[in-house]
Amino acid sequence: MDGSTRSGPARYRGAWSAASLLIVVALVEYVVLPKLAIAGESLDRVTHLHPLWVIAAVALEAASLVSYSLFTRVLLTGSRVRFSWILRSDITGYGVSHVIPGGAATATALRFRLLVSGGALPTEVTATIAAEAIGSWLALVLMAWLTSIPALFLQHATSSYLLLFGIGLVALAGGVLAVRERSALERFAARLLRSLLQHLPRRVRPWIASVALRLRDLLADRAVRRAFLVWAPLNWFLDAAVLWTFLAAYGEPLSPVPLLLAYCVANLASALPLTPGGIAVVEGIAISTLIGFGVSAPTAVLAVLSWRLLQFWAPVPLAGACYLSLRAQSGLMARR
Repeated sequence: MDGSTRSGPARYRGAWSAASLLIVVALVEYVVLPKLAIAGESLDRVTHLHPLWVIAAVALEAASLVSYSLFTRVLLTGSRVRFSWILRSDITGYGVSHVIPGGAATATALRFRLLVSGGALPTEVTATIAAEAIGSWLALVLMAWLTSIPALFLQHATSSYLLLFGIGLVALAGGVLAVRERSALERFAARLLRSLLQHLPRRVRPWIASVALRLRDLLADRAVRRAFLVWAPLNWFLDAAVLWTFLAAYGEPLSPVPLLLAYCVANLASALPLTPGGIAVVEGIAISTLIGFGVSAPTAVLAVLSWRLLQFWAPVPLAGACYLSLRAQSGLMARR
């Protein structure tokens, strides 16, 4: 009995790993590599890239990282951790998540230790990381949904736009009604959400319930609500602006609506645990979507790869430097 119990989850994990590998190989083989072959003929355009475009992209990406840490600082209510410590801890976790298998869990544990060593209470850090993850992804989902509204009028109203708009509208209305739970309709929405919760795996129900309660308590703070509305979306918008900057640098700037749609779809796909940080998944989807919006294949590939180089790979060595500086500072503090 015990052996079969353990072998079941192991079989599922093995099947999921095999399916993930097949998906990644298919994306690389049929989406990324053909586009790279096309862009290879235009690599000389990189050498002619004006330095001001690169400087602007670096500044925007740096501002995106800073806005995320400002979000962290607001959520660490009552904590005395310095902002420089928070920023370096966030960058360390961000870089680690890009290079280690299961990087999200490892990065979360590392950020937890760094923030606690910086002076935050463990309970504060746990609630902050959970609320931050929820708030950040909700901001991306909301950004995708809001972008689908002008897309219905400015672009061809395809079935995918209508489906995205409809799902977002129903989810938003249900969430608002469930929080209020005053009228019969609002109580029905709350019962529906509780029913959906009961269909989730038993192991995750207490975690989701506790996170939801903590999130509700955090949102009772006006400063926290403002942070959810300002810093979380700004982190995504600034990163999307980096992609636009490279498109403009290579001569094909894109209007905001299709740019944000391509950006949101690619980043939402990265939530699937196929590869660390969505390697190959994000690139393949972003390139294909941009080409679908009329960007030439060479420009789409060069812009996406330039954006990912700055957004995904550049923070890795920076994370190492931040980690070493935090360890050195912790050693100095311990000697005092």
